[in-house]
Amino acid sequence: MFAYYVKAYPQHAGTCDVTKVDSSPHAGNNGENIVKGDGGYKITTKKESDNYVTTLNGPEPLQGLLIYVEDKNGTRFGEFTLDNKMLQHKSCEGIGEHNTLTHTSKDPKNLPLDLKWKSDSNFDEAVVRAVVVINFKHWFHLDDVKFKSS
Repeated sequence: MFAYYVKAYPQHAGTCDVTKVDSSPHAGNNGENIVKGDGGYKITTKKESDNYVTTLNGPEPLQGLLIYVEDKNGTRFGEFTLDNKMLQHKSCEGIGEHNTLTHTSKDPKNLPLDLKWKSDSNFDEAVVRAVVVINFKHWFHLDDVKFKSS
């Protein structure tokens, strides 16, 4: 009999990069858990006053989340407002201290989830990148959402 140690991250995302989930413990042995498609989860972004509101919708609550905004050069920037106790900022590279959000626990987060984001300066184009975790073996990369400064 063999015992394996698996490191999961119920208190936060284990990476700062949505593409790295494919090589995390969530991917399983030889990528057996890597999923195709978005599972019906979608992101929309709209301008409201000084903020952009990114809304996450989907068919069932999620346990985990990693979300951030990058500029056209792939640099993370801007700041998410933290107004949900089930989410926290994650320290990642880029411009600004609060440019990435993740979960605080694996407790279910009901949808829709509205996330407020702002930039201190105008920008040409930005892209929202995200991955959602429904449970350890069930997760989805969401389609990137592009938006422009207005």
